[in-house]
Amino acid sequence: MNWIRSRIFWKIYLINLVVIFVLLALMFIIARMSLPEITKEQYRHMTDKTVLRMKEQIVQIAEGLHKFEQYVQNDPHFRVDDAKQWSEGLEHIIKISPYIDSATVLDSHGYVKGFYPNDLSHLFNYNLSKREYFQQALRTKRVYFSDVVSADTGRYLLVISVPVFNERNEVERVVNLSMRIEQNKLFRSIVQSFQIGEHGYTFIVDRNGNIISHPSKKRIGDHVAENAIVQKLLRGQSGYEEVVNTEGAKMLASYAYIPILQWGVVAQVPASEIYKPYALFEKALWLASIAAFFILSLLTAIYAQQIVHPLRRLCDVAEAVAKGKKHVRADETDKTEIGLLAKRFNYMIDSIQQSEELLRKSEKLAVVGQLAAGVAHEIRNPLTSLKGFIQLLKEGKCNETYFDIIEAELERLNEIVNEFLLLGKPNPTKKTYNHVSEMLQHVVKLLEGQALLHHVMVQCFVDEQLPPLYCDENQLKQVFINIIKNAIEAMPNGGILRIEARQRLDSIFICITDEGCGIPKERMATLGEPFYSTKEKGTGLGLMVSFKIVEAHGGEMKIHSEEGKGTTVCLCFPISSKREG
Repeated sequence: MNWIRSRIFWKIYLINLVVIFVLLALMFIIARMSLPEITKEQYRHMTDKTVLRMKEQIVQIAEGLHKFEQYVQNDPHFRVDDAKQWSEGLEHIIKISPYIDSATVLDSHGYVKGFYPNDLSHLFNYNLSKREYFQQALRTKRVYFSDVVSADTGRYLLVISVPVFNERNEVERVVNLSMRIEQNKLFRSIVQSFQIGEHGYTFIVDRNGNIISHPSKKRIGDHVAENAIVQKLLRGQSGYEEVVNTEGAKMLASYAYIPILQWGVVAQVPASEIYKPYALFEKALWLASIAAFFILSLLTAIYAQQIVHPLRRLCDVAEAVAKGKKHVRADETDKTEIGLLAKRFNYMIDSIQQSEELLRKSEKLAVVGQLAAGVAHEIRNPLTSLKGFIQLLKEGKCNETYFDIIEAELERLNEIVNEFLLLGKPNPTKKTYNHVSEMLQHVVKLLEGQALLHHVMVQCFVDEQLPPLYCDENQLKQVFINIIKNAIEAMPNGGILRIEARQRLDSIFICITDEGCGIPKERMATLGEPFYSTKEKGTGLGLMVSFKIVEAHGGEMKIHSEEGKGTTVCLCFPISSKREG
């Protein structure tokens, strides 16, 4: 067939081209609408995170400096009228605190009477009574953090003024601890101005709107109280908004007020930066779109041609399979190959109807087969045990317990047909209190002969203090026999079979572990299904019956297996009362 003339080919090709165009258009639209907003949110997250981090660090600094109030007031160096003692005390403070670079001691009239280091010697007897930090400490009798102070030396300082009292609780002198903003390395490393993006930055202002920290050191000490964000900080506000800076540029700014010092932290980026990622993305998208369009067009043509050819073949196959079946019809309005395929499948519908009738009849036979196979499987277990003990008796190994077990197995054979009602619903009418240890011992003795024939050593670790379990003894023995027998048969070359029983909270756990060949992962999901068995002559019903018995007792059975290492079957039964049964 000439596929170029095929209608379905051109439908597939044109539809795919339209889809490609629509997807590319949607990518441009979505990118234009969402990318700037996404970038804006990313910058907001960055600025908010930066502001909060700087705020936390500044608060830590302030809390650390506040501790100097009690330290200075309790230091004996400052409670005596001795300049030498003052100098030693100031030197000690500067050595223990990385935030303090210099210090002075002023008398109650504001004259400098002590200092450290020696580069402040020119301040001796200098009057600083007009300084706000001195006046505030003298008036409030409390420690006071200053604004940015321009010292006579040309340095910008932050001063912590601590009043020292005499015995009459009067301010006798004031100790000024100074931090040189531009020179203190620790302070600069903590509150340094961070760069955000290409042109974003952070800065810190004090309570009067003076800059404490800025990317440009020349800006430190500038008065920027007229800035809209700074005005909100001076009013104790925090937030995020778009503002215009002093240079007239739109900025996206996060800002936070620091109550402990009455400072403010600002992190801002130019609003124009949020469109730069989109511009780069748009350019790359155009190039990728053009290349993708030509490549996808070619692939679409090849794909459409590959679809048309198999469809024609499927139509021929459908015609051959469904030949002669005409009384049920599908919709044949489509004139393409699909319509022709639908016409041929009209014939197949009759065959399907007949097949469904045959399946309904075969299901009845399958149920009968399941029951028959199940009965044969369950009778095989006690017969195998009887055969083993008879063999032992022939060999002269006589034990009275063998006769008890043989008699019990013969009794169980009489009840085996009724027990197989568990395939529909387990019968719980014979529940009594039974000890797990006794049931396991009985089953182990029962299968002792088979274990010896397979050179399997059975190890039992059963907690003798286990509470009795309210259960049907024969049914649980049936479960134990199925599992232990499978474990023995899984070790044809011998091995160790480990049986454990213990209590955990309100449940009894019984785990049976073998060293056999294990079960492949792909077969684990089908365990417990009828007629599925990993053994050559197995019926696949043993585990199914065991699952139903465990469920009827309110328990749970889990199987863990690793190919080549062995299998562990864990049974969990609740320690229930008689009324629950």
